[in-house]
Amino acid sequence: MGGDGRPTASVSFDPSAGLWFRAATVVEMTNSPVGLLALVVYVGWVLTSVPLALAVYGLGRWLDDLGLALRYAGAALVGLVLAGTTALALFVDPVAGAVFVGLAAAAGVVLAAFPLYIGRQLLERWTTLAPERALEYAVLGWPVALVGSLVVFLAPGGLGRYNVTFLTGGVAALAWVVLGLVVTLGPGVCGFAMYRLVTRLE
Repeated sequence: MGGDGRPTASVSFDPSAGLWFRAATVVEMTNSPVGLLALVVYVGWVLTSVPLALAVYGLGRWLDDLGLALRYAGAALVGLVLAGTTALALFVDPVAGAVFVGLAAAAGVVLAAFPLYIGRQLLERWTTLAPERALEYAVLGWPVALVGSLVVFLAPGGLGRYNVTFLTGGVAALAWVVLGLVVTLGPGVCGFAMYRLVTRLE
């Protein structure tokens, strides 16, 4: 109450309010079950790409057959996806299990199989490597590309936003194009950089 008898309003600033607002925004973005599962699948691929690529590389060296090592890794991933699908179907919702297996299969093509194929083709064009050796370098460059794609996914929004899904208009289109290029061409480009480094050190 002011001196003249009229009510007055006091405004206080809570520094944590901004953080709560941002957290609430992220939660709101993932309220959609499909959106949440897609985010989990994407981040899961990024996190597992490094140990998976190293395991494939090591197994390929041990077996002297990178293609066979990739098939073993693919079979193991299919088993993990089926186990996750079964768990979701039994303990959450059968529809969630079906959506998860669909997203995981699509991500396997978009984030792994197709980029590795393109990477091998690029390395065969840019170097004198045999197809299997070109694929080997593409496999080693693949996790670097996926980690780079996660950086692109998170970075364009700046400090006030979290990922490219918050962007709109031309900026959003540019961010998605860059993200797609990093995922698709990244294994070839990173593999070529590794190849050049190895040849210089030899």
